[in-house]
Amino acid sequence: MNGAERSEDVDRVVSMLRSALPVTTGRCVLREVRVGDVEAVHAYRGLPEVTRYLGHPPLSREQVGELVAGWRKDRAAVTVVCEQDGQVVGDVRVWCRPSAAMRPATTRHVDAGLGYAFHPAVHGQGLATESAGTVLELVLGPGGVRRVTARVFAPATASARLLARLGFTQDGCDRAAVLAPDGLSWWDDQLWSRLGAPARMP
Repeated sequence: MNGAERSEDVDRVVSMLRSALPVTTGRCVLREVRVGDVEAVHAYRGLPEVTRYLGHPPLSREQVGELVAGWRKDRAAVTVVCEQDGQVVGDVRVWCRPSAAMRPATTRHVDAGLGYAFHPAVHGQGLATESAGTVLELVLGPGGVRRVTARVFAPATASARLLARLGFTQDGCDRAAVLAPDGLSWWDDQLWSRLGAPARMP
């Protein structure tokens, strides 16, 4: 999202989420990403098995440093890390944008996108569901976001199951949308969404 796409309402949602952090869940602490998290984030975003379906290849430490710096500079998004026993084991990112409206209609509603990545050492433990679910409830609850979307490549079945557990519905599929890293197969790109409570904001 560029500066022209931001709005006071996007700023409101982002400020709410930042002010709500840190949050302690049953097994972890959720807080905004820090510069000092680069090494921990690199420990999983540098792994092929984690990045295969993320839209970027395994990242070097330098690249993760640039990624974290970009996350922290983005005023229309919040990146939350999951800290378990003092160690960062994953991240959940929410980026916001004004909801679309056909002229002459106008709206102050805000939509959001959701993304996440977790270290393989904690896969299967429910931490991604716990972390993303907590962030999602903040965004849809106090944040008042109208709709949250997520995109998942069809082979990423674990990610699709996670979204289903979080109450998302698969809205559609962009068939054969992207050439896979092997240069041979084409992956479908699934669109998922979850709607918030009916909003009354104009």
